[in-house]
Amino acid sequence: MLSYVTDHIPKTTPYNRRPGYSMTPDYITIHSTGNPTSTARNERAWLTNPNNNVTASWHIVVDEKEAIEAIPLNEVAWHAGDGGNGTGNRKSIGIEICESGDRQKTLQNAAELVAKLLKERGWGVDRLRRHYDWSGKICPRIFYDNGKWTGWEQF
Repeated sequence: MLSYVTDHIPKTTPYNRRPGYSMTPDYITIHSTGNPTSTARNERAWLTNPNNNVTASWHIVVDEKEAIEAIPLNEVAWHAGDGGNGTGNRKSIGIEICESGDRQKTLQNAAELVAKLLKERGWGVDRLRRHYDWSGKICPRIFYDNGKWTGWEQF
């Protein structure tokens, strides 16, 4: 069973990373961290690191060991790259998949997490989106291979 930790960043976190805006999600957006050496704990720490000056955030990060919820699932996070009023940011739960460690275990954990979230909401896989679907960014890059989204289809 995947360990699920709730460790919300403060609403006072700089760069508006947790704006506190209420959200009723309609989608789940999948990302990968783009960092081959970072764990879920590292990614969570980055959100409140004083050296981080980026206005970007997400709801849950998952690795081979655990999932960490950094922003409540009923609040907006800035992860979709589609602007302050974009559907991706305003209506979807952002999940970051770590690129470090045991990739197969991490993907298994991510699939388990996403399945649980879908089931809890009575949603089908038609509610899943890639970061790419909102902004055109090649993300989650771990599912992209030579111009094809082979890994996404498998996920």
